Amino acid sequence: MILVNKYYICDKDNNEKIYGYLNYSRLEGFKVKPRNNVKYDGIEVGKLTLVEPSLIEKVLRRKTKIKLNTYLNFLISFLEDEDNDDGSLSLVLDDVKRYKAIITNKYSKFLDARYIKKLLLKVNFIEDEMKDKIREYNRSLQTRKGKGR
Repeated sequence: MILVNKYYICDKDNNEKIYGYLNYSRLEGFKVKPRNNVKYDGIEVGKLTLVEPSLIEKVLRRKTKIKLNTYLNFLISFLEDEDNDDGSLSLVLDDVKRYKAIITNKYSKFLDARYIKKLLLKVNFIEDEMKDKIREYNRSLQTRKGKGR
């Protein structure tokens, strides 16, 4: 069985299907791997390269909003739960630092500088709050150990 990669070009103004081979290494745009697991009859998309700047901006703004909400929800659940450990918060803090590097290195090519600055301020706020919670947890752990004598 021979597998042949087919590449499709979708054009809003042209309703005909266009089949062709593209050199994706030269194509400038935002590369995405869709994670949609819904089964349907149609084309299965493994990789997607967005080249329209307005579409890239909308997709990245949506992705960043979802990711920030995930971090905030974790932080809120950490504050509400009394049986916390420092390990899970440290892992998420490392993930926040990695996400900040992704924003500065990858997303800054496609989003305007003002939005990147606001986004980094939000991520820095979340990072600072997590660091404060880790310090607070470590202090409370030390006071518990000191009173145990």
